[in-house]
Amino acid sequence: MTIILTLGLALLGLTRTHACGQQDQAGYHCMYNSTSGDCVHCARCFYPDSCLTNNSCAAGTAGPTCEICSTGHYRLGSVCVPCPVAPWGAVFLGGVLLTVVMATVIHGFTVSLATKVKQLGNFLQFLLLSLKIRSDWPSLIVQSLVFLPSVDFNSHTFVPECFFELPIRPFYLHWTTAVVPVLLVVFLAHILDKLMRGKIGRARNEEERKLRWCRQGQVRRCTMTAFVLMFCPAATMVIRAFACQNTLSTIIQTLSLLYLLLVVILLPLGLLFWILRLRKFNLLKQNLVTQGWMYESYRRRFCILEPVMMMRRVLSILLTDLYPLHPLAQSGVNLTISGVYLFVVVLGRPYRPAKWRVCGKVLPLDMHNIFEALATLCVCYLQAVPIIKETALYHDYMGIPLVVLVSCTLLLWVVMLVGMSKEEQVEEELEYTEPAVAKTEKKKREKFVFWHRNKVGEGITAVELTAREKALTTF
Repeated sequence: MTIILTLGLALLGLTRTHACGQQDQAGYHCMYNSTSGDCVHCARCFYPDSCLTNNSCAAGTAGPTCEICSTGHYRLGSVCVPCPVAPWGAVFLGGVLLTVVMATVIHGFTVSLATKVKQLGNFLQFLLLSLKIRSDWPSLIVQSLVFLPSVDFNSHTFVPECFFELPIRPFYLHWTTAVVPVLLVVFLAHILDKLMRGKIGRARNEEERKLRWCRQGQVRRCTMTAFVLMFCPAATMVIRAFACQNTLSTIIQTLSLLYLLLVVILLPLGLLFWILRLRKFNLLKQNLVTQGWMYESYRRRFCILEPVMMMRRVLSILLTDLYPLHPLAQSGVNLTISGVYLFVVVLGRPYRPAKWRVCGKVLPLDMHNIFEALATLCVCYLQAVPIIKETALYHDYMGIPLVVLVSCTLLLWVVMLVGMSKEEQVEEELEYTEPAVAKTEKKKREKFVFWHRNKVGEGITAVELTAREKALTTF
């Protein structure tokens, strides 16, 4: 489905230039010949609302097709806004990081805390991706979401173009600070993981060995959380490199292509395949300590949600950053996907329950799934705004419910973090499970034959049945 959609976007991108009869229309700019001064062709602007009639640009924009923010402005989603008095994105990010560090010191980087951090990151990143829909966004919505650059996790978080005179093109700076940290985190985590495995082998007793296994699990969980948060900004920059390929260096294009193939496309597919394999053999709980960082935040039937959410981000980036689709198309497809996800969250409750025990009683409030439903509702509302504006039904007061919803969602996240000491895992405890011992090639082949024979429905012996009952564990 993703391949078909990408091909469709490519075909739409081929129609970016049009006859010069449209040069007086808003959303199109006439590209002139530098020598003769004649209009060569009319290009559809990447941000149509920035291109006015008579080849003029909207306030705060510049460039041949008004794709660049002029001096004193920076890009927030699809609009150029005046530079703030302070980098509010960096301030917001600093506050969130400080809160998470304090929670880690008190409770440790547990599964519950990692889930909350990923949920907040997903919420803010989908808000930012929705704001990239090429619509004439109301000023109330734009002003209330000035903190969204905090989830870019690159130099754009600090909007340096507003405070410094950059020696290089801003795109190169944003690209480098988005892609390099991801690779650096993965590399350092790999080295640290190898060191910890060596310490586990040198443990003096079983108790110390279990403690080191748990610490290694926390390191892997922290690495996965950081990677999930930085995946979207890096994917955005490498995909955007193709939209600007005529103006970028060959090195950036080559590195972007490699990153796109290995990290943005193959890695989510690899995670999806591996989790499905563990689920097929009913090994999710048995490998929880060593591989639980891929699925431990979700219920068993939604164990593949992490790579699916990564693919959803990529699809949203393709819809908003690759080709200048009509705002109705961008908003409609994104709203449909978000609506389906909201339906799944409300009915399926994919996240592990996080309920509070107060006065000896467990409150019937599933906090993780309540937060996810409220966050998805905010995203759906924001994605519906361009459709309402295109139908001329939008009024200024319609932005107030969105501001209230976003504020309530952020407040709920803070309340969830404060109430972690009262949380109780009601479905199943994430107890320590000894990792499975590595099997020889012969045992691997025997296991494959056993599972294959069981799959096709052949009979099994009593010995095999006993082995199966010992091997299988419920998640």
